[in-house]
Amino acid sequence: MAIDRRQFLIGAGAVMVAPVQATASAVRRQVYLSSARTATGKHAAVLFDEDAQIHWQVELPDRGHGGAFRPATSDTVIFARRPGTFAFVIDRSSGQVTRIMASPADRHFYGHGTFSGNGRLLFTTENDVVEGRGVIGVWDAADGYRRVAELDSGGIGPHDIAFMPGGAVMAIANGGILTLPDSGRHKLNIADMKPSLAFMDVSDGKLLSSHALPAEMHKLSIRHMAVAASGTIVIAMQYQGASQDRLPLVCRYRDGQLHLMSAPDEITVQMKNYCGSVAVDSGGQTACVTSPRGNISTFWSVDDGEFLGSARIEDGCGATAGSGTGEFLVSSGTGRLATVSQQSDFGEWLPRHNNVAWDNHISRRPE
Repeated sequence: MAIDRRQFLIGAGAVMVAPVQATASAVRRQVYLSSARTATGKHAAVLFDEDAQIHWQVELPDRGHGGAFRPATSDTVIFARRPGTFAFVIDRSSGQVTRIMASPADRHFYGHGTFSGNGRLLFTTENDVVEGRGVIGVWDAADGYRRVAELDSGGIGPHDIAFMPGGAVMAIANGGILTLPDSGRHKLNIADMKPSLAFMDVSDGKLLSSHALPAEMHKLSIRHMAVAASGTIVIAMQYQGASQDRLPLVCRYRDGQLHLMSAPDEITVQMKNYCGSVAVDSGGQTACVTSPRGNISTFWSVDDGEFLGSARIEDGCGATAGSGTGEFLVSSGTGRLATVSQQSDFGEWLPRHNNVAWDNHISRRPE
């Protein structure tokens, strides 16, 4: 899909403005968006609050993945899990579906997206299934979520994206794994996959830089990111090599370089070569990385990369910042939500929901 340069630049210029000021709704109870499986086996988007009270759930045609809140509006968006082709726009106040977005015929979503600082544009991670390259779709949310442009992600399999502080540069986690709709979720290029962390100037789509781990670590798929206010990025990875291999699964981007972060051997073994989500706390000093296959959530220093501790959470995968410094909210496929911190092996279970099993991620409404 060719870029309509005039239309894109008009929208992208809005990304440069100052952050949106808090509105009356911003001081109300904190709410979160997640995908989930219901008791009847259906998939749904679910909005819940800090007390684990469900406000609404909206049935989806298939499994959802990540979500996003549009600034200064009541729009929430849930994206289809790879290789899905839908994204639901849902009114946060009412739970009404206001629009169903569909990827172009030769594209599919990778499960994540993010809004520009003023909410004008929505950016989505996608796959060009003809050429096997990663692209970032650009949608004008102010014009009915009309697709206005497409940008090269700088790699294969862009999974997660996030804006750097200031809103002018986008970080892109190119997982490096090629998949095609005809083969479902089968990974086609493990032997020569090339994951990378790329940076893009969103005003013109220019790729500014790309960073990769050492060649011998090319099977570490760069999947999810959390950007701290300082500009440090904590990255959660998934290893695609032999199950008996033990490599670091967390790294951070700082001062223009990727730095691997190491945990004690017994912790690395428990992580089982798979990280599900990553979040930075409200103070910007601590990161939480979940490993649902190992039933463990790990904590790390954002500043120096030091391993700080862990908490055991059965099938805990979704993670987002909690209400206090060093605190996090973690969701479980068992239907539980827990508040956890580095200060203890476990925190506090919130009320259980027997009618939902939480999926991979939690999106927190920006304050």
